[in-house]
Amino acid sequence: MHSILLTVLLDIVFAAAPLAAIVYMYRYRQTLIDAEAIRPVQVLSTGLGIWVFYHSLDAIVLLFGPFFVSDAGVPALTGFIQNRLRWFTDLLATAFLAIGFIWLFRRMIEILSGLQNSQQALEHELDSRSVVEAELKARASSERANSRSRSEFMLGLSHELRTPINGILGLSGLLANTGLDPSQRKLLTTIERSAQAMLARVTDVLDLARLENDRIELRSVAFRPDEMARTVMGLFEPLAGEKGIELKLETGDGADLPVVGDPVRVRQILNNLMSNALKFTPAGSVSLSVRHHPAGGGKCRVEYIVADTGVGMDEALLARLSGRSGTEAGGDFGLGLSICRRLAGLMDGDMSIESRPGAGTRVTVRIRVQDEPADVD
Repeated sequence: MHSILLTVLLDIVFAAAPLAAIVYMYRYRQTLIDAEAIRPVQVLSTGLGIWVFYHSLDAIVLLFGPFFVSDAGVPALTGFIQNRLRWFTDLLATAFLAIGFIWLFRRMIEILSGLQNSQQALEHELDSRSVVEAELKARASSERANSRSRSEFMLGLSHELRTPINGILGLSGLLANTGLDPSQRKLLTTIERSAQAMLARVTDVLDLARLENDRIELRSVAFRPDEMARTVMGLFEPLAGEKGIELKLETGDGADLPVVGDPVRVRQILNNLMSNALKFTPAGSVSLSVRHHPAGGGKCRVEYIVADTGVGMDEALLARLSGRSGTEAGGDFGLGLSICRRLAGLMDGDMSIESRPGAGTRVTVRIRVQDEPADVD
């Protein structure tokens, strides 16, 4: 009786161990499929399943055989199972296990070889990227050096040009106070306007060079966005009147609230945008809109929109204007818009342009400023 119980216990252990292995491999079935190792594992599982079948059958016969077979037939049945059937199942299971192990081992070698090749390819790619990165760094350093040299040259040249231009304007002012006939005064007026236009262009070049070299520092001064718009609009009323162009000012809610920022740079942006709008609008209107958007944390976003009914721009010109510098778009307005875009970025903002040929242009500038703290009594 004790030997039967011991045999049954061993059968249960020998059946449970391969069954647990089969269940474990089934849990990682998808991983094995991805690794293309499911077939050898299935062969291994077949060999283990044969052992599970044999030991389960032996335990069942030993425990429940006396209930279904006569006392004389039980020894014969157990003898058949433990001798002939065991020899056959052991041979068959061993064959499946050997084939499965060899197949799985070969697949593991293929996987390891593939991993080694992938590692070598990755190392080669990393080396190539290191070389490319070094080249890019060297090129960027060279471009920065060239940009600094170009900016220094532009700064020096602009300073040198401002002196004679200011001299021309000064002498023109003195000549205006002398007795000139109408034709001479007209020529003098043309000289003054040309000199002022040249001085404005030189100032733009100087500002752009300073922006490229990060030499412009923003100030923190309280101002009202709507008053700033009215001031700029007033500067261009005479020119608009001469051309017969209607000027429109629109202020949104909160535009009259004081904010803290750099009013000088904001005025510079608006001057450039209004000047461009009037220059390229032969007839119609130019509008300047001001909007105020709370941004939280004691900050707000001020939005200035300059829209005109002028000649507009095509997609090619818009693409050039949206480039890194924008100065290649054209000397008439590319330089001014580039300065506006850089100044807006300096004030944690941006600038966008919408335009179509013959349908006018709409330029939106957004800047982030500080709300002016309320007075504490």
